[in-house]
Amino acid sequence: MEDPVRESLGVVFENDSISTALVDADTPLLGSIDEFRHPWGADGTVPSPQASARALASAAEVATGRALRSNLCPTVVGVMCERADVRDLVPDSLSSSSFENVELVNGLDARLAYLRAVDALNGVSSILVFWPDGGETVIAAVDPSAGVVDSAHRYDTAELLADSSTFAATLDLLVAERDPVPKMLVAMLVKEESRQPSAEAAELAGLGFLFLGERTQLAIGAALVAADRGADVRSGGGMAVRPVNRIRWAAAIVLPLLLMLTGLLIALSPDGSRAVSTDRPNVGAEPATSTSGPPPGAALPIPAQTPCDPAVPAVPAALRRSDPDVAPPQADEPAAEECNPMRVG
Repeated sequence: MEDPVRESLGVVFENDSISTALVDADTPLLGSIDEFRHPWGADGTVPSPQASARALASAAEVATGRALRSNLCPTVVGVMCERADVRDLVPDSLSSSSFENVELVNGLDARLAYLRAVDALNGVSSILVFWPDGGETVIAAVDPSAGVVDSAHRYDTAELLADSSTFAATLDLLVAERDPVPKMLVAMLVKEESRQPSAEAAELAGLGFLFLGERTQLAIGAALVAADRGADVRSGGGMAVRPVNRIRWAAAIVLPLLLMLTGLLIALSPDGSRAVSTDRPNVGAEPATSTSGPPPGAALPIPAQTPCDPAVPAVPAALRRSDPDVAPPQADEPAAEECNPMRVG
């Protein structure tokens, strides 16, 4: 018998596209099962928040439909959204769909989760990671195995990538600050034309280089974060929660109400167990005695309903911490710290 797949769906809304990725949370190193990238606002227009939220929900529905055709059913959905005005509408836009377990994920958590799923970084303890953010570039010192950002700084992209020597000098300063010393420079979602200059800068700084060019990597990370959070919620019950559509939820609500009314009628009947009948009594016959049912005055037990996972408040994707001397937390599950990269140059 094959092991069940613990599917999780990630949906990422960016300024020019909407990405979806379906992953098996138990085998993240294998990559995504299915992925898709929808252009959105790519022509320079800025669609309204309402239209963007509807497009995000539609992309999630399309991805789920493709999964169902392969007999796969995502247990949780992780949503990352760059636009705050759209992010505020995500819970309502997905509430009208069949999703019951929706997790809002910030950009930093999605990136860290994806880095943990990169096979080439398995067992690596300290790296420098950089990615674009508007007209700036963020360079962060990361421990991918622990999923912790040690420090992060912002630089003007045009100045940083002007030539390899400038980039290499910047890397030298960052490496000198770190203990343990990073051994690799990792590029995330960087344009292809910046690949060669970045590799040359890493070589000048004595670092290995890894270019991560998968366009749905943030969606994969969002799916993995949502799966981890869902596993934490379900760990107390021990059973996996499957998404429930609205028809099944209606049945789950109506059935306890019917049982409640039945118990109330039985409790209010004259002898506590017999209902009133309009049939004429059989003269001379022995009175019927109830052989089943609850004792007089007792109501039938009402099965408890499994509560929906609470909607997680939206978290901004921007980094909020920039202190290279702060050591990562040593707790088993480090709390998410705010990271505020400082601008240099």
